[in-house]
Amino acid sequence: MKSYFKKARFLVPNFFTALSLIAGLLALQFTFEEKFITAAWLILLSVLCDGLDGKLARWLNAYSKFGATFDTLSDFVAFGVVPAFLAYKSYLLKFGFWGITISFFYIFTGGYRLVRFTLKNTDTNKKHPFIGLPIPAAGGFISSYIILNYYFWHSLRYPDIFLVVTIISALLMISHIEYLPIEKGKKLTRESKLFIVLAAVSIIVAIKYFYFVFIIWIITYILYGIVRHFVRHSKKNRKQLI
Repeated sequence: MKSYFKKARFLVPNFFTALSLIAGLLALQFTFEEKFITAAWLILLSVLCDGLDGKLARWLNAYSKFGATFDTLSDFVAFGVVPAFLAYKSYLLKFGFWGITISFFYIFTGGYRLVRFTLKNTDTNKKHPFIGLPIPAAGGFISSYIILNYYFWHSLRYPDIFLVVTIISALLMISHIEYLPIEKGKKLTRESKLFIVLAAVSIIVAIKYFYFVFIIWIITYILYGIVRHFVRHSKKNRKQLI
């Protein structure tokens, strides 16, 4: 009986990985039907499920090579292929050749980001720093921009800004900017405390402006990594000069 429960605990994180993948595939279907807002919300749901599968795997000590590979495949589809297609159909179609090129570039950088992470982090029992923007954050950035546009202006406006958002998301994924995981084991890091405070503020904001919450989180996370990167490098340069 004990061995059965030991094996069953591996199903829990994989279940949420499956939910993440299903949400991504449903988002793809709604994109085909040009229901872009529904598709964007489903990608954000996929982001939440993806976050839960890792946390549950650590909490239950339910790591496996199958789970890690399944998670990578799910991430590539839900946060690589689907957001790129959503971006193209909703905005980038207007840019013709450059629109489809940027969409493919986003998929390529997302795949490169996942492969690089997989090759560098063979020990799945530990939380490693992320080199480059994690692909769920990139997919979430694209989706949250679409949602913000729709609820704020009641239409999909400013395609030029969205073009920049997509390019920045792609470039950050292949960058060498280090993004720390929000939690490390059982200890709360400074980053954890920052995001707990941000979560509390987000809940208050969400009461009236729920469409702002995700983009606030993602932009804060992106900017934190960029600022931290330049601060660290400036400190290193000062030490070398001394």
